[in-house]
Amino acid sequence: MADVPFPRGVRDLLPNEALFRSSIIRTIEKVYQSFGFYEIDTPAVETLALLKGDKTLGEENQKELFEITVENLGFRYDQTMSLARFMAMHQELPLPFKRYQIGKVWRLDEPQKNRYREITQADVDIVGGKRIVTDAEVVAAAMTAYDRLGVNYMIRISDRRILNGALAAFGIPEKLQVKVMRTIDKLDKLGKDGVSAELIKLGLEREGAEGIMEFIAKGSTNEERLDYVEGILKDKEPVKELRELLSLLSMYKVGGEIEVDFSTVRGIDYYTGVVFETMEKKGEMRYSMGSGGRYDNLIGKYAGKELPAVGISIGVDRVMDSLGFEMAPVYTYADVFVAHVKESNFKYALGAANALRAMGLNVDINTAGKNLANQLGYANALRFGYVIIIGDEEEKLGKVKLRNLSSGTEELLTTEEAAARLKDGKNQI
Repeated sequence: MADVPFPRGVRDLLPNEALFRSSIIRTIEKVYQSFGFYEIDTPAVETLALLKGDKTLGEENQKELFEITVENLGFRYDQTMSLARFMAMHQELPLPFKRYQIGKVWRLDEPQKNRYREITQADVDIVGGKRIVTDAEVVAAAMTAYDRLGVNYMIRISDRRILNGALAAFGIPEKLQVKVMRTIDKLDKLGKDGVSAELIKLGLEREGAEGIMEFIAKGSTNEERLDYVEGILKDKEPVKELRELLSLLSMYKVGGEIEVDFSTVRGIDYYTGVVFETMEKKGEMRYSMGSGGRYDNLIGKYAGKELPAVGISIGVDRVMDSLGFEMAPVYTYADVFVAHVKESNFKYALGAANALRAMGLNVDINTAGKNLANQLGYANALRFGYVIIIGDEEEKLGKVKLRNLSSGTEELLTTEEAAARLKDGKNQI
């Protein structure tokens, strides 16, 4: 095969993989809808003036923007910046505005295992509404989706205000706090010693760096961590709110573990309060499967008025990897394949296929003029459960022959009877 040029950091999906991905998205979408979120859609491109405005994404993340310099545009890095622009342009919308959006974003990152340049995110956000209540609603929606998907996960929760207060308590100058938080956020990648070394490089004394690392690791339970940080903060309100958030989340009866983790920072600068990160819980490596947080100032920059907001995103690609999408057994949406013995049987076969489609079934049909053996081989290759065979006898009787490819059993049926059998088979799966 010729060496075909192909971009780095992206991937093709085979039919079974694409079908599996679609089923993941449909599951997430149904959960979001069950929580009362409504869908919007925004363009894949935004102006660089928006994407780079006030360095909202942070200097490191801005380096990962895919730019279309001829038009001063860029592919969206995430869907939150697009939502901020959308809300500023559509201020007639009622608040709170509960939106979901599932789409692709692009990041000029270095490709590696489980890290891609083109990724699909499934976001839920609430603009307006009451703090803590809206925080709980978006987190619970995402956790319910992970539960429905069968993902083994945990969600880590922190608060930027707590981190700012703790850093101030340790004597970290305000001008260094953002850089310190970005370094803390790399704990999973660098480890404790690596983060300590990076903090010292930023200009912190060893004692200060060790104090921060102790703060991050303090306590073995959520309550112990909150008690500890409450004792060192001047402003106790963020701790009180975090306790209330945990209490509300317990009422949703979600399945994943919830852990207060002060190393969870999120590297994007627009976060102002509570932040979340979902982690896969299987295997030696743990991967982030989604993240989010509260961004109370972002929309106001463009809307000209204060519009507090909170949101969370599910990383569809990471969920696919976690669930072993490449092993997905289903290759087609069709419920049955219609084969015909001779070319003269094709029009009757087509009529039977269309009749089944009219009865709500998904039907594939031989369009290649292959012999019956090849048609059955095709049906087996696509892992059909059933095939309908049309020959002279079936056409003469005005019926179809329905074969179960698993058991090999056959029945001579009307199209209505065949439809009932196929629907019954679908219901048993």
